[in-house]
Amino acid sequence: MTAHSQIKRISEFFFCKHPFVAIGLILCAFLVPFANQAIQTDDALFVWTGQWILKHPLDFFGGTANWYGSNVPMWQVNLNPPLMPYVLAVTASIFGWNEIPLHLACMFIAIAAAAGIYVLAKMWCSRPFLATIIAIVTPAFLVSATTLMCDLLVLSFWVWAIVCWEQACRNESGNWKFVVGGVLAGLAILTKYSAIQLPPLLVLLSLVRAKAWMRSPRKCGWAIVGLLAAGVMVVCYEILTGRLYGKGLLVYAAQEVQSYRFGYPGGWTAKGIIGLTFAGGCMLPILSFVPWLWPRRTWLVGAVIISIGILGAFQLGPNPGIIHAWLNPGIWNDWAFRLQVALFLLAGVHLLLLAITESWQQRDAVSVFLAVWIVCFLIFAGVLNWTVNARSFLPAVPAIAILAVRRLERRAGPGFAPCWFLAPILPAVAITLSLVIANYKSANMARIVAKEIASQGQSPGHQLWINGHGGCQYYLQQLGAQSFDNKEFVLQSGDTVAVLWNSGTITTLPGGSVGLISTIVRDPGAWLNLSGASRYGLAGFFDADWGPIPFTIGNSKYRWLIVRLLTTVRHFAGSSTDAASDLPSLMKQKTASVTNALQQVSLGEQLQNHGEIESAVECYRKALKVDPENVEALAHLASVLSIAPKPASRDEAVQLSTKAATLTQWSRPVIVDVVSSALAAHNQFSDAVTMAEAATELADLTGRPDIAALSAKLKAAYVSGRAVVPLYRSETNSLPIYP
Repeated sequence: MTAHSQIKRISEFFFCKHPFVAIGLILCAFLVPFANQAIQTDDALFVWTGQWILKHPLDFFGGTANWYGSNVPMWQVNLNPPLMPYVLAVTASIFGWNEIPLHLACMFIAIAAAAGIYVLAKMWCSRPFLATIIAIVTPAFLVSATTLMCDLLVLSFWVWAIVCWEQACRNESGNWKFVVGGVLAGLAILTKYSAIQLPPLLVLLSLVRAKAWMRSPRKCGWAIVGLLAAGVMVVCYEILTGRLYGKGLLVYAAQEVQSYRFGYPGGWTAKGIIGLTFAGGCMLPILSFVPWLWPRRTWLVGAVIISIGILGAFQLGPNPGIIHAWLNPGIWNDWAFRLQVALFLLAGVHLLLLAITESWQQRDAVSVFLAVWIVCFLIFAGVLNWTVNARSFLPAVPAIAILAVRRLERRAGPGFAPCWFLAPILPAVAITLSLVIANYKSANMARIVAKEIASQGQSPGHQLWINGHGGCQYYLQQLGAQSFDNKEFVLQSGDTVAVLWNSGTITTLPGGSVGLISTIVRDPGAWLNLSGASRYGLAGFFDADWGPIPFTIGNSKYRWLIVRLLTTVRHFAGSSTDAASDLPSLMKQKTASVTNALQQVSLGEQLQNHGEIESAVECYRKALKVDPENVEALAHLASVLSIAPKPASRDEAVQLSTKAATLTQWSRPVIVDVVSSALAAHNQFSDAVTMAEAATELADLTGRPDIAALSAKLKAAYVSGRAVVPLYRSETNSLPIYP
């Protein structure tokens, strides 16, 4: 016997004899390296709820959170039941609120879910270990396993509920398994409200197994008791939350889903397309098995026809409207992005065809049940849910993996070896692990940046405020920062605000009320991106409102802005935001020198408009002689000298524009644009891009979308290496214009 044969025999023996140990070891190998992953996205809501539960165990949603810009009760923000926060609270009561034990606890939940998939697959196919591995290496499973959210816990309850129900239907155990299955279904609903679909699936499983047990009144009675157990748990939860918070939270969550559902420019068609792209991306390993799932001619011809149809529709048809207007709709014209959308859409269509074809060809109870499970979940997670995200497709992963293995067994014959399919699994493992690494890097980057923001923004006697939400918010609050309530706030002069741009919930502040301290730009350094824009597309793994596909090629840069309050800013409910003028302005001083300087600036601008550049330069220099700190004269002269042919003039332009920005305390985005143009004229394109980005963000923060649009155009020019220089004009007259 060769060494290869011995290794194969030993591995198959080990996997068959100790499947749960093997599954645990595989998941530990995948997840332990990422146990120190920082709090990210909605993790913070579950952690905050768990921290409250430790102090008030019977009032689970009694705390508050500022997540969308205002401080509200936790039950209005965390639209998930409290079971997962209880798990985190129990873990933290023993090990403390450290990321490592929390993630390790979630790893054991992932192992329990995978074990349930194995047991279910063992009842429905002859290669359960292969089905389990396919499920594990899907992006939906493995990336979700690295978060502290409730998705793996609900999957664990979900799968084990079906296992118990199927065992009872098949007379493999006592009828009491119906009750256990019903209780597990109730626990799934108390983990995530979307599990309300599980009891109807159990009813469907009962119906497809009707020949086996429906003639037994005793079994029917036990099944009804099991369903009633789930119903009683949900009703009791509604009554309890109604008494605690004035509303039953399951009904409240359903109402919120309806009121907050985002619409896409393309309507329901667009949401259907996005749902299929997410389904295809989240179940990526299935696409690798296409050559084994279908006859060669079928899959080759089918792939060509569907691909041509999708790409032809993209090219000849109207814009499908799958990108929000506030993102970057123009990226739809990028063929690299279209190809990614087409690939994920092809994978999603394949899943749908696989489920329908297998159930039609087999027409047995298991195939029909799996197909209905898959199709119903594709409709719910891809169309009916308030938004589309990868985690919502997680409960469909076991059904898809088992259905695929059943078809593989039927096509390859009963004697096929699972090791034959390592080739299609390995690419899926590589991509999924790349996504896990990318998510790990971006999450930990926010934790590091929070410390950097605190070191730059905190000063004695002044408060550091947070404008935005997410993982960075969680760590900044640990460091003493506060999130201001956009319904009512008072920001004192000298306070600092950290703007978390990637959160999407930014409160606008009055123009001139803040001055730029610094911008922080970080690149996670991954070749795949799960959230936001990259060079090749838009991704929204955790929320499709950030992108119509779950992940995209290329990395995404994350940005943070730190500004200092130059005035006291007050905002009260029902009133406009007011910036008190407690800082004197050089532009408003009525001294004779300032008046004379402004007259020279006005004359210089008139000469500049008529093309008399040299005469205009003389006027600006005269203005600076009588008032060396005249910002208008500095900005005008800097913009003119930026287009001068002499290098010395361009050096002076950088100095003058920087002085103008410093005098205004970096509060005027137009002046920051002048600095960026002077740097670009001096061939310092990297610094020019940084300044143009800062101007864009400062304009967005202070409610000047017109200036932000110009700054974005300047940045695009600088990125391409073009020294486009706008001629500055007084902000009271017009924006900067191109010469």
